[in-house]
Amino acid sequence: MTDSTNSSTDRSAAAFNSPEATGHDHVELGGPVELDEMSIRGAMSEFTTGVTIIATEDEGEPYGFACQSFSSLSLTPPMVLFTVMKTSRSWPHIRNAGRFSVNVLAEDQEDISAAFGRSNGEKFKTGKWTRSELGNPLLHGCSVWIDCTVVDVYEGGDHWIVTADIVAIGKREEINPLIYHRGSYARVSHPGIDAPVDQKWRQRPSV
Repeated sequence: MTDSTNSSTDRSAAAFNSPEATGHDHVELGGPVELDEMSIRGAMSEFTTGVTIIATEDEGEPYGFACQSFSSLSLTPPMVLFTVMKTSRSWPHIRNAGRFSVNVLAEDQEDISAAFGRSNGEKFKTGKWTRSELGNPLLHGCSVWIDCTVVDVYEGGDHWIVTADIVAIGKREEINPLIYHRGSYARVSHPGIDAPVDQKWRQRPSV
């Protein structure tokens, strides 16, 4: 008698070890790239992201930077994470304050993203800002804002990996996000549709 489980496993192994799955077909799989800075940047830029402004207030002054390396981390408890270069001028103030806001930019806020992508003291003159209950800057017109407190900081090469608790969230309806692809801004042509409440598996940030 043939073991159906083993037969299935053998077929899967055969498919996995086919030429198409081992790098022989670069048309479908893509060829290897050098591990230099520009090649890595080019490859990673194929991963489309939103654009956020991470912001805090420290000793009465606002500080912030544009960040694409942001993610949901946990639902129980509610947590997020972001990464920031060790050379960032804003990060020491976020660390000192122990709190920050995440402002997810809407598609008409390219000018704000551009302002926060530069190192100068004029960032918060772009856009309309208010203060959250935690004391963090909140951007009017953004699609989502999240008020956070820092939990842990980990070293990751030339970046810091920052995890944080979510204290509060605000969300606007029917607003398309600003997205970033291949080093430039893009637009959502076909917005997604919110998952039904009875399909929780579609609402999870990760599985």
